[in-house]
Amino acid sequence: MYGFTLILTLAVVGGVIAYIGDRLGMNVGRKKLTLFGLRPKHTSILVTIVTGVLIATASIVVLSIASQDVRTALFNMKEIQEELRGLQRDFAEMRRQRDAAQTELQEAESRLALVEESYAQITAELELAQQSVEALKEERAFLEAEVAELMVTAEQLSWLYDLVETAFGQIRSADIAFYASEVILSTVIEKGLSRAEVRAALEDFLREVDDVAYRRSARADGEPYRAIFLPPGVLDLVVEDVLLAPGNVIVRAVSEANSIPGVPVRVYLENFLDQMVFSQGTVLAAGTWDPHSGMEIDLVILQLLNQANNAALNAGVALSPERRGAVLLPGNYFFDAIEASRAIKQPVEIRLVVAEDSWRSTSPVLLYLEMFP
Repeated sequence: MYGFTLILTLAVVGGVIAYIGDRLGMNVGRKKLTLFGLRPKHTSILVTIVTGVLIATASIVVLSIASQDVRTALFNMKEIQEELRGLQRDFAEMRRQRDAAQTELQEAESRLALVEESYAQITAELELAQQSVEALKEERAFLEAEVAELMVTAEQLSWLYDLVETAFGQIRSADIAFYASEVILSTVIEKGLSRAEVRAALEDFLREVDDVAYRRSARADGEPYRAIFLPPGVLDLVVEDVLLAPGNVIVRAVSEANSIPGVPVRVYLENFLDQMVFSQGTVLAAGTWDPHSGMEIDLVILQLLNQANNAALNAGVALSPERRGAVLLPGNYFFDAIEASRAIKQPVEIRLVVAEDSWRSTSPVLLYLEMFP
């Protein structure tokens, strides 16, 4: 509304000035007036020009009076232009700062996305860790319960260890009457006997075993034996085995475990069918003797005799009460080997060989000695 009024005012003022100038021009032309010594025609043109100048001047004056913006534009244009250029520079700087801020914002958003991803991953790991902690707590409780049980078991084992150690100390401090798996005595039950005769023969055999154990300081409090203990029912089983066997049977009484003097020997019975176990020429034991080893040849021969004896016992050879071994090496082989060893300079192989076919009932198994360079 203000702009419309200003335009209307300028139109009116311009029209008035134009009208006045036109009237002046007509009067100057009609009366042929002159100004400044000019011709009437030129005077009329001058009046027209002055009228236009007045119109422009009046327009500017009116606009200046009516509008502060026009006054500012007319009299402060240079300052305005400089201010505009400064504003343009500030705008360019602000736009550059805006672009940099947008770039930083994008980078911050990217970092934020990474941080959020890391946070989600850490949160998931934390949940897994919490689950692991709970599982570890449960496992800890379970292990603590097991530890408690193990401590109780350890206390029990410690008590048992002390007991065993005490018993072992007693065994070490005492003589061993019989060793574990030691054959105490053997007998041969012939084929063709009746049940009663087989039982009577086995009972006589057990009394002999009891006598041997008694002589070696074993003692029993019960009946019917003074030194051995035979589990009930064993004798009946052996009687049946002997009756069912197709030939003669070797029965052996064996020590079940190490025993010390003063206590009963726990005995079990083994039975073997009498048959040939070693043919003539069978090597029961072999070894090497080196004259430079520092060991005498007689000790090597004794070790081989022990090996041969164990081989014969493992094969079920009977053991007589007169001889504690199941094999026999005549003394002349022993002494001949000692005599020959004085001239031996290199290692030799010593063999103990079965001299003749041997059955389980053949006791002892006869051997001879061979030496090879």
